[in-house]
Amino acid sequence: MWDFIRDWFREWWGLMGCAAFTFLGIWQAAASKSNAWVVVCSATLGTALFFVASYKAWNRQRERAAKAEARLVPRLVITEEPTPRVWPAGQAGVIVTGKEYYMEVFNSSDADAIEGAVVEIVDLKPDALGFKNATLHIRNENDERYGTREATIYPGSSRQWDLITGPVNAPNSQVVMIIPHVMHRYREPIPIDVYEMTVHVSARNVAAKDVTFKFWVADNELQCVRIHRDGPSASEAL
Repeated sequence: MWDFIRDWFREWWGLMGCAAFTFLGIWQAAASKSNAWVVVCSATLGTALFFVASYKAWNRQRERAAKAEARLVPRLVITEEPTPRVWPAGQAGVIVTGKEYYMEVFNSSDADAIEGAVVEIVDLKPDALGFKNATLHIRNENDERYGTREATIYPGSSRQWDLITGPVNAPNSQVVMIIPHVMHRYREPIPIDVYEMTVHVSARNVAAKDVTFKFWVADNELQCVRIHRDGPSASEAL
């Protein structure tokens, strides 16, 4: 309540000092209007400015509340480009080195967690998997069978999903491309090729998003970029 009164007073005080009253005085002198006429016109103008100030103060309060509410609503924010990482040979029991790319999903809310976040493959060209809706692996999950499918993203925090692993231009490197989905029984190397993969990012009570990535091997090293459909074409990504 006091915030509204403060906003209203600031708006009203500024309007009362506007040029409208100056023009009113000039008109009175030029048209030889009576003092009674000036009083009536000033009261009418002051009343009109009262309502204008009230509306402007209400609108300011409404915009402030809308911005605060928007900060509280969970929203999926996906990083512009996938993040690369080269792992050393011998890490986590893997005898070869290699390169991976992963995507990051951020919860922009200041208050509410995102529950049940999941990333699924909805399209792969060419189709080297033979099935759709494979769920991608949540990065840094320790389940050996990649059984975890959903993640919780706390306010102001993010989680990552693995997109693709492949070779790096170094000795003793992984030589194949692998999409790290959680269907462990069917997770096998895919042929070296140029791929476009669209993933569906969803969660409970949050608007879902589709994101497309392109990955390939160039100079014996895995490459991956995000494709922006409203920006460069897929062929320009290479």
